[in-house]
Amino acid sequence: MKILRIFSLVLLVFFASMAAISAVVANPAPPAPSDGKYKNFYSDGWFGTYALREFDKVAPTPGVNWFVEDAQDWLARAQREGWVVKTKPAEAVNGSIVVGYNEGLAWVGVAREVTDQGLIFETVMGSEGKPARYWMKFSEIDKLIHFKGCILPQRVPNAKSVSPMSDYKSVRGFTGSAWPVQEFDKIAPKPGFNWQGSEKDWAKEASGKGWRVAKNPTEVKAGGLMLLLHPTANQYKVAVVRTVDKPVVIFEFVDPPFSRVITARLTMEQLLDKNAFGGYVFDSVILPERAKKK
Repeated sequence: MKILRIFSLVLLVFFASMAAISAVVANPAPPAPSDGKYKNFYSDGWFGTYALREFDKVAPTPGVNWFVEDAQDWLARAQREGWVVKTKPAEAVNGSIVVGYNEGLAWVGVAREVTDQGLIFETVMGSEGKPARYWMKFSEIDKLIHFKGCILPQRVPNAKSVSPMSDYKSVRGFTGSAWPVQEFDKIAPKPGFNWQGSEKDWAKEASGKGWRVAKNPTEVKAGGLMLLLHPTANQYKVAVVRTVDKPVVIFEFVDPPFSRVITARLTMEQLLDKNAFGGYVFDSVILPERAKKK
């Protein structure tokens, strides 16, 4: 997992007679771990961790099970992990995680009370790390925090959790490569994953089996299997591409020591920078497309 950059917390708060906030902007991603980490991932020194802890107090098992390097990606990942996600502030319930973001900056709070007029929420502000409670009208929330959605402490009916460590086809789960392959097969045309060999040979083998393979990060597409190489250790990491919003690529990979999937985002330029992702750099991507016959 890449070292998370610490962004300055910028909070512009103007109190009217109803104690409404006129602007709140916060850092987009958890900073580098300090003394403690919640669920071995989220720094206890990060303002968003308070919302996660409060969510877990009322949410059913398994509680917070999304591990995401940027809060902008919480909504999509939580939904994939089986949580009810709503896009209107009036649809929030007590204990919901409220997410807003704009121009790369994210805001996170926890809903305490939902009325017919607005939302009472808590968020951590200031260097002391203490939560504060505020009231915000529904008519103002889009403008004030750039509201994008809320994660309810409710599971989608019949939602199932799949272990990222399970074997799939000929790929062993403990390597961290099986789960991305399984996700690739969900959208790739038949026959899906049908090549052999170790990860270092996948690009060549997949090409030989009729799959489109690209060697430039500008050609990455959603659903592709991205191969990342650590040149010094000569190790490969396999990730599935979720979204491409040029120049940003959002992808997911398995973190074997903790048996979990992590969502990360990097620009196409950063994919080629060995300092951006723990020494790993872009090697190639196997696209979920069959190559055109010559």
